[in-house]
Amino acid sequence: MSAGEQARAALYMMALGAMLGAVYDALTLFCRAAKAGRILTGMLDLLLGAAAAAGMTAAALYLRISPYRLYAFAGVTMGIAAYFATIGAIVRYLYHKGRKMCQKVK
Repeated sequence: MSAGEQARAALYMMALGAMLGAVYDALTLFCRAAKAGRILTGMLDLLLGAAAAAGMTAAALYLRISPYRLYAFAGVTMGIAAYFATIGAIVRYLYHKGRKMCQKVK
């Protein structure tokens, strides 16, 4: 594989990581709002893990690479970190502000 193809694959994996971060954030906020128990939260975490594996495999098949390359895992990790450092922080801030506004005043 050329360096350009590896960079393209890493960018695809970063996009996948950002999408997984957004889904994780949405599931976390849903579980907090619904006051989900440990069992439901654990099931949702397993579902997210399966989605991550399926997403990496699908992206690897599309790009015709091995999904078990270090840059693939690094790309997903960097995508998740980038999401949580940028858009994720804004989403969580707005969620907490909205929740405070909707609570009853005692």
